[in-house]
Amino acid sequence: MAHGDLRDFLSDLESRGQLVRLRESVSVDLELAAVLRRITYAGGPAVLFESTREGTLPAVGNLFGSWGRVELAAGGDPYPALSSALGSLPLRPPSGISGAIRSIGDLSRLSRVAPRTVRSGPVREVPWDEVDLLRLPAIRQWPGEPGRFLTMGITFVRGKGGALDFGYYRLQVLGRDSLIMHWMPWRRGAAYGEESRQVAIVFGPDPVTMLMAGVPVPHPMDKALVVGMLRGEGLELVRGETVDVEYPARSELVIEGELTGETALEGPFGDHAGVYSAARPYPVVRVRAIFSRRDPVIPVTVTGRPVLEDGNIIRFGERAALAFVQQLLPEVVDLHMPPAGLGYLTLVSIRKRYPGHAMRVAAALWALSPLYHKLTVVLDSDVDLRDPTSVTYAISANVNPGRDIRVVDGYPTEELDPSTPTPGFGSKACVDATRKLPEEYGGAEYPGDLVAPPEVEELARRISESILGGGRA
Repeated sequence: MAHGDLRDFLSDLESRGQLVRLRESVSVDLELAAVLRRITYAGGPAVLFESTREGTLPAVGNLFGSWGRVELAAGGDPYPALSSALGSLPLRPPSGISGAIRSIGDLSRLSRVAPRTVRSGPVREVPWDEVDLLRLPAIRQWPGEPGRFLTMGITFVRGKGGALDFGYYRLQVLGRDSLIMHWMPWRRGAAYGEESRQVAIVFGPDPVTMLMAGVPVPHPMDKALVVGMLRGEGLELVRGETVDVEYPARSELVIEGELTGETALEGPFGDHAGVYSAARPYPVVRVRAIFSRRDPVIPVTVTGRPVLEDGNIIRFGERAALAFVQQLLPEVVDLHMPPAGLGYLTLVSIRKRYPGHAMRVAAALWALSPLYHKLTVVLDSDVDLRDPTSVTYAISANVNPGRDIRVVDGYPTEELDPSTPTPGFGSKACVDATRKLPEEYGGAEYPGDLVAPPEVEELARRISESILGGGRA
């Protein structure tokens, strides 16, 4: 059963010995982040910082620092539930009476997981009399950063078409009532924000919503609907008091604000690639109101060289993304984004059917999300993407660099990628590590794999098991 909110999840973690309460006060300036990084690298528990030297609200970190906690939060592997739910969406007109009846059933199931708006919720228990962002545990992680950042706020924004989107965008605190929103221009949230200019920045909704905040979902799919598909029940939303944006009713805290139309220099910021990202101008948000639960706890996350907490969020995202990709590209068998690859390295296996198939799949992934897939390696369906030996062998045996490595210049990239001298503008590469068809191999048949006759393999299996098991042939 899905956790109702962050507090349910924290109670569950604590009962399993997966959350530790730290009573010693640490500073939000460098110290809190350094503690969390060490705990995360060591595979340690979630940590609730009950107090800080600056007197901020309590902070909790390393929530998703282990895959076990991600699965606990998501109720298991997200792929089966999301694949099933997406497959049942009535995307095509029904054919005949039986098709119409099935469509009614599909719509009924969909209504159970669709988001629903409620009049109020725990997040609105305490209207703040005074807007003061400095009460929140915004942190400075690295010495070269110019100020404090809110690192796990989830920005909700609604587009003109009505679809609700949300995601993680770091927030540099400028003062008590203003901050800088770091969103890249090709982000769906940025496009919606340019239309509405109103945002709700949420801290500590339920853990599935927190995980999905790190997963891009293609327009015009409503991301809150996807959360409901994974939770098995619709997400309760409350409409903003001062903004026309809905957000989870059971969150810990929400900042309602508006884009002023101004920009301010944001950064440098010690990023997930293990280096500082460059200072650049980004939109300024003016806070209209803050609401919270009583005694709110604010999630924080830290960055640095991988693998940290974001590696597990990427791993969750790859499983969710696979379900979406297979709706568009049914030939895709599996997708893997190694956590240390920062989301830039993607392995994808396909059922190959025609010349150039690998490049088509890579190009489709690039179009779906410029953030990911900088280096896309396409492999055959029989390759285990999580087995380094199988992947290394396929690349080594099947790739002729002059033929099978295609580079596309002048492509949007993640602005945080340190390899590109112009932030947000670089290149993509496809490595075709599939077996080649005759049209791709000079008209000749590709060399076949070495395969022994079945009866010989069976005899070898019987004898080898006897020897390895310590018996006699």
